[in-house]
Amino acid sequence: MLNTLPSPPRRRFGARLAARLAGFASLAACAGALADELPLGEWIHEAEHILRGKTSAAVMSMKIKKASYEREYDLLVLTDDRSDSGKVLMRMLGPALWRGNATLKVGDRISFFDPRTSRITVMGSSMLGDNWMGSHFTNDDLMRETDLARHYRYELLASQPATDESGAAVTQYRIQLTPLPQAPVAWGKVVYRLNVAADRRVYPLKLEYFRRADDAQPARTLDYGDLRMLGERKVPARMTMTLTDQPGEFTRIEYRKLKFDSPFSADDFSERALR
Repeated sequence: MLNTLPSPPRRRFGARLAARLAGFASLAACAGALADELPLGEWIHEAEHILRGKTSAAVMSMKIKKASYEREYDLLVLTDDRSDSGKVLMRMLGPALWRGNATLKVGDRISFFDPRTSRITVMGSSMLGDNWMGSHFTNDDLMRETDLARHYRYELLASQPATDESGAAVTQYRIQLTPLPQAPVAWGKVVYRLNVAADRRVYPLKLEYFRRADDAQPARTLDYGDLRMLGERKVPARMTMTLTDQPGEFTRIEYRKLKFDSPFSADDFSERALR
């Protein structure tokens, strides 16, 4: 009687398992193909330039909170990205002690002006990672010498439907950036979170900077917020930089006024303008 029982359906089970594995492989291939089709580099470029446009003029405040002191600046910032040699001029409007200090970037050349000495100092590449005026932002952050869309490769980590601050439906993407070989960058990995709206406009949400690609925790985090109309465009008007090993400290930049597409000339980004 026992000998008449059918043997376990091994072949049938094996066939089902093979079919499932093939299905998983197909899904993974589709996900990879989707990631290849998404314009990740274009999105990152657009997110990085959302507050700059082709040209921009902005008045903003910077608040620095550290364990030992707090400080606030008022700034005028001009940018011109109409050519490959991007230009940035940052001038301190206040308080009185710092008024007139300025930083100028034209191409790869970055210069500082100190009104107390009336001297212009050209910054070496080793100073790109230095903090700007005691803030948690580096010279590189504010001068944009590093181009995330050009110096890094991209990998889609995740996507999901979400809503932005105004309640509008968006798709949120998490993108991992790793540096290209020989790229002149300081970070071993950047995880970029951004929203893509129904009209395909791109809004940055959060950047996490890792010193090494295999680090589990970011060294610092940049958060964007306060999405509103400025310069006739919907933009995040607030940027906050925090460091993981300095809890409670931050530097916050808030845009007060913003104008796009000003007809700047080369003289607006000259050493004469720096003074």
